[in-house]
Amino acid sequence: MNAQPQPNQMNQEIERELARRLSKAEAENRSVVVEIAGNRYRLVPDDAIQTTDDPAANYDPAKAMAALEAGAGAFKGMDVEAFLAEILEAREQDTPGHSF
Repeated sequence: MNAQPQPNQMNQEIERELARRLSKAEAENRSVVVEIAGNRYRLVPDDAIQTTDDPAANYDPAKAMAALEAGAGAFKGMDVEAFLAEILEAREQDTPGHSF
């Protein structure tokens, strides 16, 4: 006697729908949220989960450089003094009684 659950048509339909949603989410670079019995679960690719406490475990120098290069010049032409004044004003609003 086999105690393993046997696949049925319903399970195959669910599997196909889940595979479709996972493929779509992967193409859009996002996770899939599934609701089962009122509980929500977020599904992410296994390689997207950091399984170590070392913050540099998944560090990719090429990706880091690409990100820096992509952002180069983003603040070009910006009024630095006005920007800093805006930051200080926001800090004072968030921290009553504390001066910077």
